[in-house]
Amino acid sequence: MDRMRVRLACLTLLTSAACSSVDAGAGDTEAATASGPDTSDSAPVTSSAEESSASHSNTNQTDPQPTSITDATDSDPDFTGPGFVTTGIDDDLTTVGDEGSTTADDTGTQEFIPPGETIPVGGENHFLLGANYPWKSYGGDFGGNGWGVYGVHTDPGKYDADFVTMTDARLEVIRWFVFTDGRAGISFDNSGTPTGLGEHVLEDFDAAVGIARQRGAYLVPVLLDFHWMFWSKQEGPVQLSGRSDTITDPTKRAALIDNVFVPLFQKYSNEPAILAWEIMNEPEWSISDLPDGAPDGQANAVPLADFYALSSATADAVHANTSAYVTIGSACLKWLKVWTPAFASKKGLAPIALDFYQVHYYPWMDGQSWTDHPDYGSLKFSPMEQTYSELGLDHPLVVGELIISDSAGARLDTLKSNGYAGVWPWSLNSDYSLDLPGLKSWAESHADLVDLPAP
Repeated sequence: MDRMRVRLACLTLLTSAACSSVDAGAGDTEAATASGPDTSDSAPVTSSAEESSASHSNTNQTDPQPTSITDATDSDPDFTGPGFVTTGIDDDLTTVGDEGSTTADDTGTQEFIPPGETIPVGGENHFLLGANYPWKSYGGDFGGNGWGVYGVHTDPGKYDADFVTMTDARLEVIRWFVFTDGRAGISFDNSGTPTGLGEHVLEDFDAAVGIARQRGAYLVPVLLDFHWMFWSKQEGPVQLSGRSDTITDPTKRAALIDNVFVPLFQKYSNEPAILAWEIMNEPEWSISDLPDGAPDGQANAVPLADFYALSSATADAVHANTSAYVTIGSACLKWLKVWTPAFASKKGLAPIALDFYQVHYYPWMDGQSWTDHPDYGSLKFSPMEQTYSELGLDHPLVVGELIISDSAGARLDTLKSNGYAGVWPWSLNSDYSLDLPGLKSWAESHADLVDLPAP
């Protein structure tokens, strides 16, 4: 049976069996004003009830000084994806381009990951300990724009130095933002329809993949940030945000997937250093009709059904064209169940074929909860207080953002004990610092779980 049909059949069975509550909750606000080279984003605006998460401040951009391009190493011809899934399909790999990336006829072979406290990588189950990079220059690491060309390939040494810092601390899964608010990396026509990848995107990706492989790290590229749906703002020659119509307009939505995402997926179809593709960071802040939602005031928020259409098609494109996993970076546990098959079934939406869930955690969530919510049931907003098993999910759950500036061991012990399958603290280059010595010490004492095979 075709692998996509197998996955959809599994989702259908899970959906029909699901009876737990689903949906999401009351909102935070989180904003970052965009900035050009040599400027800095302002601090996120917060509501009185909630602090924003940290995914968007300190988006410094430096005046680019292009240097050499990092050469990506050749793909491992025996690699069939993060879980090394055996499919019975011949591994006839063919080289694409001159950089050593590969495609194969064994794409779409992701393992269906059952509920649990680990995620398969390299044929073994692991706790995914990593970090948010999350950018050197917000929205400028992959591709160029009217401000210049200052992505990874222009100065790979400075990016490599950061990867040395992270991997020396045994942080081996790196979350890295790509197209963010649309300021760079994507070409649009005069109607705002995406027409393709921008110049230098593949050069930058080749450089990033080469660095990751060299340092033994796995990447989770974050395709879009929720600022994608903020109201448009013009900064000199560069448009920031203003791309909601690529989600709400079916033609533009299809163009974004077919002309931008799919060529990227195909280029890195069996790239061992790409563990998962993330569709969007914290989309809840830019969705207009979540149950108990609160879209950001700067957002031209989109209907949930349209965002679901984008996400479902993108997840299917990942599975059809790559051997990587796919996830969404949910802003808070209160909204996590929006992305489950049970919620989709309840709301009459086509399910999103995610491979594992991801949730973000910040201190404002402590002490907050739902009790018998009509869509979400009963749950605590903080993963430090909420156990994974009580959520009743169909896949593992990673805490994809949180603050670990100190006391890393105690925090990681709690999250692991609560059943989460990975932790990626925020962040190396944005706000908040990382307790690198504490993270390294914990990783060394749990080496059997966190040490991943080399990509």
